Amino acid sequence: SVVTDFGGPNPPSPTKTKSTSKEVLFVLVRDIERGFGSPCPCRRRAKTTRCVVFRAWTYAMFAHGTERECTSKEVLFVLVRLLKTEKFIIDKFLGLCYTNKSMTLLERVIRMIYNTILDAVGGTPMIRLQHMTGPEDAEILVKYEGLNVGGSIKTRTALNMILEAEKQGLLHKDTVIVEPTSGNQGIGLALVGAVRGYRVKIIMPDSVSEERRKLVHHYGAEVILVHDAGNIGKCIEDCLALAMKMKEEDPNVFVPQQFENPANPAIQRSQTGVEILEQVGKPIHGFCSGIGTGGTITGIGETLKAKNPDITIWAVEPENAAILSGGSIGTHVQMGIGDGVIPEILNQDIYEDVCIIKDEEAIQTSKDLALKEGLMCGISSGTNVAAAMKLAKVLGKGKTVVTVLPDTAERYFSTPLFED
Repeated sequence: SVVTDFGGPNPPSPTKTKSTSKEVLFVLVRDIERGFGSPCPCRRRAKTTRCVVFRAWTYAMFAHGTERECTSKEVLFVLVRLLKTEKFIIDKFLGLCYTNKSMTLLERVIRMIYNTILDAVGGTPMIRLQHMTGPEDAEILVKYEGLNVGGSIKTRTALNMILEAEKQGLLHKDTVIVEPTSGNQGIGLALVGAVRGYRVKIIMPDSVSEERRKLVHHYGAEVILVHDAGNIGKCIEDCLALAMKMKEEDPNVFVPQQFENPANPAIQRSQTGVEILEQVGKPIHGFCSGIGTGGTITGIGETLKAKNPDITIWAVEPENAAILSGGSIGTHVQMGIGDGVIPEILNQDIYEDVCIIKDEEAIQTSKDLALKEGLMCGISSGTNVAAAMKLAKVLGKGKTVVTVLPDTAERYFSTPLFED
């Protein structure tokens, strides 16, 4: 456990049992107060008896439900994020806590070594747009998932779907993970499969970018292409039909079914949404998100609405796949959203309105994010920000709008995003 190798003049006695989160917090608070020579500065700063350490424990319990005790590592991850949110000077803080040339518990967490890359999933930054809103508009804050492990928000859902399947005993050493996807979920599953030792086969429309195919293959997964004849919804249905046929023919095949798997919105609800609340730290008046599987808008939307009951939430669709708006289904370049189906996991009560974005608008907004904000992100990020800009004008000055940049631009080199 983290506590058993804690450095200091009076370390706890070694033990083979794992410490509880409360035991970790006791040692941590003691260490902080010993380093500063006074009560925890977070407590004084907050002018309350609830210091930031215990806020971390509360957040972690909220994030993971009340059915179980949150682990020490979960609490400490949240604590580090809270300390950064509180704008503590981490290096100075660590220097004050440095004892007998041994790293303190907090220092170990901040500089910890992960067992695998999957332990680093999440914790992406929230960034305020400086040059894309007018003086009378609401501020826009974007969560940059391009810096997530695997380069997109879908690594969160891919990992959670596999972990939940493992808990339910659905996977074994001979399991083959097969999933129909328009891109990022496939990359995420290929990454998770590589780390956890599963064979992975990804079924994709042939209209997705070449980079997506190569990334899936680079993680060791097999890519199966299905022809998109101009109707992305029909193509996704064909991909799913092929996956289910493979499952019928081979009992070792496991299909996560991202469009109906409750583990998809669950991780957005308990992890991404909670991160946003922690990072923003004030009322959120608007949120918008493109609809792919529906997991992002459902999970994040529910968490934000629970804390901000009057929030305005918009669903966002490509013009050529506006199924929620009753439009026709064709082919578009806003990959990852607008799959031409209404997902089973989508909470259709969470959003008040649907915003439709043209391909050209999404592409230009994504280019502007790079040129004006230094944010290299994909086309669907342009979709979300284009909608956020409209929502910012509706809500007006003094309000806060949040959206997500789902992935990085580096998987779109062969698309119109990089055409002059």
